[in-house]
Amino acid sequence: MLAGLVVRALALAAVLWAAPVFWATPVFGQGKAEAPRLVRLAFTSGWDALPAVVAIERGFFVQEGLVVSGLAVANAATLINSMAAGSTDFALVPQRTLLVMAAGQLPVNVVSMSGWGTEMELVVPTAAKDAKLTALKGKRIAVLAGSGALSVLVRLLNRDKLRPTDVKIVQLAAADLTAAFEKKLADAIFETRHFTSVMVQNKQARVILPAKDVASQVGVIDGMPLIVRASAIKSEPETVQKFVNAWVKALLYIQQDPNDAAALMQIYFHRNGVVIPPDMTKSWVSFTKYNQYAWSKAAVIDAEYNGWALKVGNILKVEPKLDGYVDNSFVDRATKTLGVTTN
Repeated sequence: MLAGLVVRALALAAVLWAAPVFWATPVFGQGKAEAPRLVRLAFTSGWDALPAVVAIERGFFVQEGLVVSGLAVANAATLINSMAAGSTDFALVPQRTLLVMAAGQLPVNVVSMSGWGTEMELVVPTAAKDAKLTALKGKRIAVLAGSGALSVLVRLLNRDKLRPTDVKIVQLAAADLTAAFEKKLADAIFETRHFTSVMVQNKQARVILPAKDVASQVGVIDGMPLIVRASAIKSEPETVQKFVNAWVKALLYIQQDPNDAAALMQIYFHRNGVVIPPDMTKSWVSFTKYNQYAWSKAAVIDAEYNGWALKVGNILKVEPKLDGYVDNSFVDRATKTLGVTTN
């Protein structure tokens, strides 16, 4: 049954993959009882891996008596397969991946926030005359392939009484996205400022819908989830608690020392073969908020709205619901233990 749910989730994501999927006996916490607990963590190779990088490199997991094996995964299909096989215990995932898992009814739980409110904006070529989303009817709007920006774009279109089919949504790879205007691949780009800010600085683009207006007009929260296999909560609740304690410490650290967090992110990118200037990584850290730890009702409703948008945008066949997926008990205990004031 579980294997079938995994297959369903991958099909809903419309991801091409060929690896077999199965649910195996988990390896979570294997080892001698007195030894530090081994935990396997997966995260993306992009900017949103920041909390994982900070928690590992600044020793917050070690403080909790955990040995964390961290690995950047290539795509959602790889991650879903890994969690299904029991070879990944925790994962820092884009919200879109969580929605795919929820649509497939996979046995995972959200135990903390990993960031929220990432700034997204709509840009057009510098020479473009029209300055409204409605003026793009029938034209090409590009987003990063697999990006959460697609959901927010659909919500913005819905606000203006437009359907996704009223424009041509083009999903591009990162290299093509940043050169979309030069290569004439799109008439507009809607994405996080990690991509658009550079284009604006280089005078390749101008903003027609700034991030603050996107946030206010559709009320987007766009929380990024930290997830864990549901079986781990039952079998190793103390280990889950220690992991979440370290996670909250990492989120606090990013707020307290964003410059060092940016330096760690620069190193992380360099180790992945991408050279990014220090000023750029500093700005990238500022594009996302890290001051929320638990998932509020508003964050859940917002995520489900994004799930609706994915269905309307023909990415998912069913509208995912997050009932039973969010467990704030671990993060509530962590913030209380650490004396963290929550908003």
